[in-house]
Amino acid sequence: MNVMVTGASGFIGKHVVEAMSTEPAVDNIFALYRNKEQIAFLPKVNPVIGDLDSLPSIKVDARIDIIVHLAGYYKTETKKLCEKINVDGTKNTVSFCRENNIPRIIFFSTINVNLKTKGCYAASKEKAEEIVRNSGIEYMIVRPSLVYAGRAGSLGRIIGYAEKFPILPIFGSGKAKEQPIHINELVDLTLMMIKDFKPGAEIYAAGRDAMPFSALVMTIGTCIGKKVRIMPIPAKPVYWLVKLAEKAGIHPGLSSEQIAHMSQDLTADMTETLKLYPIELKPFEENIKSDLKGKR
Repeated sequence: MNVMVTGASGFIGKHVVEAMSTEPAVDNIFALYRNKEQIAFLPKVNPVIGDLDSLPSIKVDARIDIIVHLAGYYKTETKKLCEKINVDGTKNTVSFCRENNIPRIIFFSTINVNLKTKGCYAASKEKAEEIVRNSGIEYMIVRPSLVYAGRAGSLGRIIGYAEKFPILPIFGSGKAKEQPIHINELVDLTLMMIKDFKPGAEIYAAGRDAMPFSALVMTIGTCIGKKVRIMPIPAKPVYWLVKLAEKAGIHPGLSSEQIAHMSQDLTADMTETLKLYPIELKPFEENIKSDLKGKR
């Protein structure tokens, strides 16, 4: 089987490409990189230099059985970039599939599409989902929750803050629930989807434990041997201040969608996912301890 991956140099993409390089069912990996410096020199990896803008004009001189569309923009609440990368980029990925006769696509959306108060990121991913559904190409849509791996990403920053400070300020009451998934669990799920593709399936990818954000922070404190408390900050006034700043073209580094995320439950019923793909989901605390001890 030959697999194409967009977003191959991203946080999830790097792990997916590395896992596929040792997967017997995968013969070749065509990985999209913006420049040569990003290339992962791993077995089976065939680098494709380009980006989502140039993707429709790229011809691959090989049969590709499935494309894993991971490339996306999420860092700040910038409508222009969200539309350009998440919406137009998905349109271009679909065009690439048609030009290269790729019959299947696995699209990585986000659990944020469930937010009651959607920002540009969630709204753009929702539009992208509809593009994939209407593409005429066999598809799967997966909606990951917060993805973590040790000190990487947003949970990694929380670990760093917890190590430095006894009290962590958070927006909202701390009662909103998160259900983070470890990168290894998400990679296992991705490999299963590639090997056992379920046309039309739309599934969630969340961890074993759904917990209030305050409990998540306290669990991290337990793992690093520190007693950590949270200091709730009313979310609504901050949300509207950030929203006004965004409308004025000012991006403070924390988006209004991220603040909304902290104030609303973002959990998923994993029954259907685990029925289709019985991956092992470990306790959050066990995963964090393993990561911090360098056992992965």
